[in-house]
Amino acid sequence: MRAACGVSNEGKSVKRKRSLRDSSVELTRSWRGALPAGGRDALRQFSILLACYVAYDMARIAVRGREALAMANAQGIINAEKALHLYVEPYIQTMASHVHALVVFMDWFYGSIHIPATILVLVWIYLYRHETFAFFRNVFLTMNALAMTIFAILPVAPPRLVPTSGVVDTAYLYSTSNYHSGVMSFVTNQYAALPSLHIGYALFLCLAVCLLTSNRLARVLAAVYPVVVLAAILITGNHYLLDALAGVIVLVVAFVANYGMAPQTVPEAIAVYSRDTDR
Repeated sequence: MRAACGVSNEGKSVKRKRSLRDSSVELTRSWRGALPAGGRDALRQFSILLACYVAYDMARIAVRGREALAMANAQGIINAEKALHLYVEPYIQTMASHVHALVVFMDWFYGSIHIPATILVLVWIYLYRHETFAFFRNVFLTMNALAMTIFAILPVAPPRLVPTSGVVDTAYLYSTSNYHSGVMSFVTNQYAALPSLHIGYALFLCLAVCLLTSNRLARVLAAVYPVVVLAAILITGNHYLLDALAGVIVLVVAFVANYGMAPQTVPEAIAVYSRDTDR
C-alpha cells in the first residue's frame, strides 16, 4: 500500500514538474510572440542603444582636465546671449524661485523624467510602430553622435557652475540628489551643456508621438513636454537658451540626414494611423 502511494505521489510530482515546465515554455513563447521581430532582434536593438549610452558615458572622459576651457566657452555663450538680448536665464530662475515647490518639482523633473520618457517612447515605437523603428532609432543615434562630437570638441559649463552667471545650482540647494555627490556625479557629464540633449530628446519624442499616433491626448502631452523641459533646464540652471537652440538644430540635422538617406521609406513609415484613436 505504501509502495503504491509512493508511486502515486511520485507520478503527481512528475506531472506537476511537467506542467510547470510547459507553462514556462508557453510563457516564453508568448513573450517572444509579443515582440514584432523576435527576441534576437529585440536584444540587438537593446545592445545598440546600450552602446550609445556607453559612448555618451565615455565622452565624459574627454572633458577631464578641460574645465577651464569649459568655463571660458560658457562665458562666451553668456556674452553672446547678452549681445543678442537673450540672456534671461537669471531672471527666469529668480521669478521661479518665488514658488519653492515649482523649483523642487523642476529639479525632480529634470533629473528623473528625461531618460525614462525616452525609453518609454522608444519601446512603444518598437512594439507598436515597428516598421518605423529603424528610422527613428537612426535619427536618435545620429543626434547623439553629433552631440557627443560637440561635447568633445567644445565643452561648455552650465550656468549653475559659472560664478558670474547670476544663476545658482537649485539641485544643490534644494535636493538631496545633486551633481556633486553620489550616483549623479558619476553618471553625468558636468560640462556638456551645449547642445541640450534634454531639449533634443524632448523634441524627438514629441515628433515621434505626433507623427505616429492620432490619439489627441497623447499628442497634447507630447507637445507640452518640450515646453516643460525648456522651463526645467532654465529654472534649474543646467542650460542656456543657446543650448536649447543647439539641441533643436542637432535634432533637425539628424532627421534631415536620415530622411535624405531613405526618402522612399520615410513618408509611409511616419503616416498617422486611424486605429490609434482608441489606443
